[in-house]
Amino acid sequence: MGVRVLVIGLDGVPWDLVSRWVEQGIMPNLARLIREGTAGPLDSTMPPTSGPSWTTFSTGRNPGNTGIYDFLYRRADDYVFPPVNTTMRSGKTLWRMLSERGDRVCVVNLPVSYPVEEVNGVMVSGWMTPYFARDYTWPRELADELDEVVGNYRIYPSETWSAGRSKAFFRASDELLEMLTRSNLHLMEREDWDLFMGVYFDTDRILHQVYHFLDDGHPWREGSEGDWSEPVLRYFSRLDADIGRLVDKAGEKARVLVMSDHGMGRASRFVVLNNLLLKLGFIQLSDDIATRFKAFVFRRGFTLRNVHKLVDRLGLARHAEYKNVYSFDGLLKRFFLSFLNVDWSRSRAYSFGRHYGSLFVNLKGREPQGCVEPGAEYEKLRDELEHALLAYVDPELGRPLVKRCLRREDVYHGERFEEAPDLLLLPEDPADIFFGLSDFGSSRVWDRTYRYSGMHREQGLLVAHGPGVERGQAFAGGGVVDLAPTLMHMLGRQLPGDLDGRVLESLFTPDWLAANPPNLGGASSAQSPDGAKPFNEDEEEEIMDRLRDLGYMN
Repeated sequence: MGVRVLVIGLDGVPWDLVSRWVEQGIMPNLARLIREGTAGPLDSTMPPTSGPSWTTFSTGRNPGNTGIYDFLYRRADDYVFPPVNTTMRSGKTLWRMLSERGDRVCVVNLPVSYPVEEVNGVMVSGWMTPYFARDYTWPRELADELDEVVGNYRIYPSETWSAGRSKAFFRASDELLEMLTRSNLHLMEREDWDLFMGVYFDTDRILHQVYHFLDDGHPWREGSEGDWSEPVLRYFSRLDADIGRLVDKAGEKARVLVMSDHGMGRASRFVVLNNLLLKLGFIQLSDDIATRFKAFVFRRGFTLRNVHKLVDRLGLARHAEYKNVYSFDGLLKRFFLSFLNVDWSRSRAYSFGRHYGSLFVNLKGREPQGCVEPGAEYEKLRDELEHALLAYVDPELGRPLVKRCLRREDVYHGERFEEAPDLLLLPEDPADIFFGLSDFGSSRVWDRTYRYSGMHREQGLLVAHGPGVERGQAFAGGGVVDLAPTLMHMLGRQLPGDLDGRVLESLFTPDWLAANPPNLGGASSAQSPDGAKPFNEDEEEEIMDRLRDLGYMN
């Protein structure tokens, strides 16, 4: 048996939480890997969200080369933003490159991996897969096999968190954890693999929805006392035990990488960026009677946000498979204020995207009703937007909402650079989350968060362990973009010269690295999309439901 590499992905888990839990004895298996290996915080993508970050992890390419900047993409013919899938991604994945070299790969529950690709091995897609899809595995018959092994294999949990159903929420999370670990162990035993990749995505969902259980200073905890952390710590203790099961199954000669695509921290406010652009005059509404009426009732609280909150209070969002009520959003936009009511001939900028403020100029020749000329007018508008947004002081908070304004050329590069946001805004307070996924979902420039209390941060975690890996060292730094080349190097494979990432040489001992220097000059990693195949209308609505379930849309 040759070199084996086991990769365990923990979506949304930050280094600071794990290092604290390791010190407290809550995660002894990770503690051993850290003690005998190299560990520390790992940089995410910009923005630090699962869509671009897992795609960058998979390809070793920045979003400017993959074309995946968020969970959604800009459709060419209108101002509607559907969810992405793998057919829209540029660049070969790590498992494709390894498969072409004859390596056997297993990839399980990877977010944003649907539709699955044919690999030399097996693949099971993860989050962003339509709920009722049966083609989420390669080979196709693997779905039936998993059903037999674990009993009704599923990607999504059966409960979303609400204050009155915490026990049911954590019970469903435990069930999903056990099901996924059993599936991983089955495939590790079944396959003669070189690379095994298993992702636990529910970690992200738990930290999004109950981060306030760990944060006694969170606004959701006002007026309450005591320690709420026990059910979260119990879950992560069980997760640690399952990590131990996977590491034992891989064998002591395997190299192990435990990683997270981004971190997590407190979320206190939504900043509805399109409302701010409307307030500052960069977005103009149409002047027809219907729009004026919708704007009137919008200012008085008749918004999609309030409908969603009512749905939550009525218990209609309890089960993921029963949330068809949200599928009416396309219809509801005809009744609520939305981009359908914008006068695009006079609107110079807009936002869609999540976490950091993704701003787009309404550019002639790019947007369907663009009104800003490329060149000097475009650059002048970017200057104007930056000045106005940095200067804006919220009257209620008494402080700015925007701390920094980044231009796309400061962040991205590559063949699909032109699809990038024109500007990216970073918040003054890290607990403020920019939202542009629901047009005008709230009637305020900012509002208190609901449905989740935690939001992504720029750094996840990395733990490396095994033959040739440094022992007891702090990780010297790097990002998710560096993991595909590093994993290829761990397997002794020649690296494509056109990856954006680099081999994380600090992970390895000097002796091992001297005997195994990175070997560049392999076949190109470039690969154009085969032709984008968007989700159908029902699948699109169902994926949007998933985003709302996690609080990604208001």
